Amino acid sequence: MNANTSELNTGSPDAGASRRRKGFRWIPACVIGLTGFLSAAAVDRWVEDQTFQVIAFLYIAIFTSLAFLLWWLFFSGVSWKTRILGLFGSVVILFIGARLLVAAVVFDGAMKPQIRWVWEPSPRDVSEEWLSRNARDGTVAASDQNPITITASDWPRYCGHNGDRVIDEPMVNLNWKSQPPKELWRHPVGAAWSSFSVVGKRLYTQEQRGEQECVVCYNADDGTEIWRREDATRYETAMGGIGPRATPTVTESAVFSLGATGILNALDPGTGELIWQRNICEDAGSEVLEWGMSGSPFVYENTIIVDAGGSNDKAVIAYEQTSGDIVWSSENHQAGYATPRVETIDGEEHLLIFHGDGLLGMDPMSGQKLWKFPWTNMYKINVAQPIRFGDAIFLSSGYDAGCVLIDPTQLDGDVPREVWPRNNRLKLKFNEAVRLGNYVYGLDDGILCCVDLRTGERVWKGGRYRFGQVLLWQDKLIVSAEKGYIAAVAATPEGHQELARFTVLDGRTWNMHVVNRGRLYVRNAYEAACFDLQQIAE
Repeated sequence: MNANTSELNTGSPDAGASRRRKGFRWIPACVIGLTGFLSAAAVDRWVEDQTFQVIAFLYIAIFTSLAFLLWWLFFSGVSWKTRILGLFGSVVILFIGARLLVAAVVFDGAMKPQIRWVWEPSPRDVSEEWLSRNARDGTVAASDQNPITITASDWPRYCGHNGDRVIDEPMVNLNWKSQPPKELWRHPVGAAWSSFSVVGKRLYTQEQRGEQECVVCYNADDGTEIWRREDATRYETAMGGIGPRATPTVTESAVFSLGATGILNALDPGTGELIWQRNICEDAGSEVLEWGMSGSPFVYENTIIVDAGGSNDKAVIAYEQTSGDIVWSSENHQAGYATPRVETIDGEEHLLIFHGDGLLGMDPMSGQKLWKFPWTNMYKINVAQPIRFGDAIFLSSGYDAGCVLIDPTQLDGDVPREVWPRNNRLKLKFNEAVRLGNYVYGLDDGILCCVDLRTGERVWKGGRYRFGQVLLWQDKLIVSAEKGYIAAVAATPEGHQELARFTVLDGRTWNMHVVNRGRLYVRNAYEAACFDLQQIAE
């Protein structure tokens, strides 16, 4: 009897351990993991838009994590002590790891998170420290106060002299691999997604410096600051980044700048002194856009025109250039992110406003509506300027909106006829396209492609430059890639042919680049640089 009892007692711990091991239910965990993996693979295979991919991956990660949590707490089969300790330990490790190791999280053009670890230098800290030592005290040297004269050789507004992204000057040597261009200067700048305007030897851009939103004028030869105008406002979002978005528009009498929160300045181009100031969102009674007010001010005759959005017939406003008084206002819609422009269609001037709900054709003198074309996406984000093709207009947007060609000379009521119907051959997210002959070239969700404007068919697609920008130089595309390099690509329907490339900046680069007088001017949120394309680096 005692022997049997001793034998039973000796065997019971092993039997209990065996039963506990058999109680661990690992099959549901495998099913959850496999389901998450297959879901992610399906999204990668079937969802074309990169932003929608990121959103789908996020939901998959959330639901998969919740499923693992439910399995661990209620269906894993381990003891409750182990479940609680495992959950608590995981949360503590993740929290402490994030606090100790992660310095910042930024998002690329597809909204994919990019982690900056604590041991990596902060571009923002480097920029702010450099600016604190090198920014001017606000005074302007007498030699820099001379009046400016704008010529056909200048780049006085967003996307060039005519706003069409065309470089109108002699071509240079593009053998950049063996003969890279000479760097003339480089230095940090305040955060912004603005581009440069170039008039003579002056560069104009916008920056965020601490709590001050700034319009800054630099010397084009050496990059030194000539003057800056500061306004006490700051725009910042986790995904969109920091600072203003629009590019200053320069005339001989004023620099017109639009800040991310709607501040419209008219400044003396030689000194930066304030001539007048308005807030277009306050004037229109509209809300600041989710990604900030981005359309650059457009000069027409004696007015400066902006897309402010809002209701009460104040969505589009024309201000008098010298006084800032409202000349006319019109329409009701959510503002877009595109810069207004005027095109001649069937012999008449049409003001094109690409707003959140579509494209609007207006009389630029009076603001009277001529026609409208509904065009939007789930986020109401229309960014890329329309492109004229004869009397037709090419439109494109991202977030799976695609592209279309419309004819404003043929209206159904007040809606233009579609020359060819909407398709997904080219989806311009926050990038501009260029036209050469019968073809348009742009970044289709980050991949360069060519579309035949006559048919809407895609001719070719190749070159993963992600969410950079494109300029046209004769028969070459000058592409700034999101990763900070410049590529020269043949503008031909024969196929993607990259001719050369060289690195210009480090990190996320969304800003439009500029080529003027044989020089390349580039910037991103933290740094600016200038290269002489006519001289070879030593």
